[in-house]
Amino acid sequence: KRSTIRDLLKVQNIMHTYLLWCSIGTTSTLNAWGWPPIVSTLCGSAFCLCWILINVSSRQLVINILSGCCDTFFRQIVVVGAHKLNQSKDPLLFAIAPHSNQFIDPMLIIKTFERPIGFLCAAKSMRYKGWSLADIVAYFARVLEAVPVERPQDLAKEGSGRIRIIQTASNIITVQGVDNTTNFSQEAKVGGQVLLASGPNKGAVARIKTIVGDSTIELANSFETQNGEPFLYEDDDDDDKKIHVKQSHETKYKLIPKLDHHDMYQAVYSRLANDGVVGIFPEGGSHDRATLLPFKAGIAIMALGACELYGENLRRRLRIVAVGLNYFSGHQFRSRVYVDYGIPMEIPKELVEAYTNGDRRGASQKLMDTILNAAKAVTVQAPDHKTQEVLYMLRRLYVAQDHKLTLDQKVAVTRGLARAFEGDQDLEQVRDLVNRVAHYNNKLKQYKIHDRRVAFGGADDSVVDQIDAIAILALRVCLLLFYAVALVPGILLASPLLLLAELISRQKAKAAVAGSRVKLTGKDVLGTWKILVGMVFIPILHMIYTSFVYYSYGYKYAVAYFFFFPFISAASILASESAIDIARSIGALYVLIFDRRVGIELRHTRRALKADVRRIAHELGWNDIITKSVSYGHLNEAHSEAFTRALSGADLSTKVYDSMSN
Repeated sequence: KRSTIRDLLKVQNIMHTYLLWCSIGTTSTLNAWGWPPIVSTLCGSAFCLCWILINVSSRQLVINILSGCCDTFFRQIVVVGAHKLNQSKDPLLFAIAPHSNQFIDPMLIIKTFERPIGFLCAAKSMRYKGWSLADIVAYFARVLEAVPVERPQDLAKEGSGRIRIIQTASNIITVQGVDNTTNFSQEAKVGGQVLLASGPNKGAVARIKTIVGDSTIELANSFETQNGEPFLYEDDDDDDKKIHVKQSHETKYKLIPKLDHHDMYQAVYSRLANDGVVGIFPEGGSHDRATLLPFKAGIAIMALGACELYGENLRRRLRIVAVGLNYFSGHQFRSRVYVDYGIPMEIPKELVEAYTNGDRRGASQKLMDTILNAAKAVTVQAPDHKTQEVLYMLRRLYVAQDHKLTLDQKVAVTRGLARAFEGDQDLEQVRDLVNRVAHYNNKLKQYKIHDRRVAFGGADDSVVDQIDAIAILALRVCLLLFYAVALVPGILLASPLLLLAELISRQKAKAAVAGSRVKLTGKDVLGTWKILVGMVFIPILHMIYTSFVYYSYGYKYAVAYFFFFPFISAASILASESAIDIARSIGALYVLIFDRRVGIELRHTRRALKADVRRIAHELGWNDIITKSVSYGHLNEAHSEAFTRALSGADLSTKVYDSMSN
């Protein structure tokens, strides 16, 4: 604390203060000479802007802008584990996962971590494209001194002609040109890759071993398909034939060059040796899947390579930290996110020695396994989005009804349930429970009712008493009308921005899916493009509306609008959240008033599911797994035990669970 106070009391070296004097003098002089007030203000502001650019760090300015964007886009940002790392002066290597929100992911790390951090960024994203929204990302990445990484897929070029893949009985795989239309001798390079661009195997890649001629390439390995799916040949469905030679369907293809990443690795080594912080997304590109993609080996090579180059002194200080980004509908405006900084890991000395002595692949793989396990410990893993929804519902059913969890506690419990479910998902009682929970969840969606409204029901065993429901409905309709009157003007003013952001983000998502091997619907790019559109068009709209006020009502009102309307807009965003919550509850109340059977049925279903979830959690040992997950979430042992008791609503003894099951 004392050092912080001393830092605050240090006299800053402020340069070119005469520019501030010129700013005030220009505005006052032009006003005195009868110039239009808006012209004099703009001229004076130009000097002030020059002073800001000279005295304010571009990096800090960008960080403040990105931090403000995160605060505006997200309703709640919860951070765990960052404070201890901020106090450390040691070099850190961040393994950030999942990479599910494109450029928003590094923005959140910059906001939640105080030390300067340099990210590995696709070189494609750092190239200026000329009057494009993507140039904003390129500018920010350059100011933040990101390390450019040239990705092979970004340099892929379409090959001439069409090809087939041939696999012989001796498992030799070759690429054959169709009708002698290919030109492999000129277009392909040994060590590069072949990427299939169409057909059932679209996205599969394989490395080139030998270029036999213009129409033939011998491959060094079999094709790697998306998510490990089997490669499809034309004769795969013919079980009656003993096939000695297999061939694929005709397909378009792209050729990916072999790249040398020596300069990139050296830049990372240098930053770590100088006690810097480097952020890496080991999955590579962003995606919108519910589970982690396979990690690239680059992060292990960087860690071991730096230790090999700079010796034991760096190895003792360097720490690898898994950082989990857990979004709750992260592509939507005013959503929530939980950022979990894991426990720092030291690189084992024996792995560095093995790497130095030539066993680079083996040492890298062992370190990769450790990093992957650490990443799984700070994220919620599910095989697909439907299972993810079931896990969220299992968490609500598992937790005691009168205990409200914080966001970090929700993630810890869901993470524990995901691990427990992964080990027991093939058991019949677990499959039956999951099917019933999914059916209950679908019922809630059908009637547009949230589970918490079912949990807190009325005295007559329905969701709410009928008289109370009518009173609540009337009150909420009145509140909604009040919000509508108050918010409609702001919504109308913001409608051009909302429509434009939605249109552009959807188009970018569609283009991203078309050009990706791993994206499903492109949700990972929606949030990024909404923010980019807002960065550009919010100031433009504000200036347009200010000009309209100036020409309609005069200078005084224009100045007041320019400086104070942003605060009104911020208040409107907060008020709109309450209005949306009220609007969502009206439909449910209407259904429950006129169809009491629905409420009673849902209430009984939830009670039965809650009892079964607790019983199965006790019988299969899920409680211990959840307790360990909570303990990993930066809680001490005593706190974890008390927290788990609160989750179950009782002591975690066999007698209590037996009584609940009875």
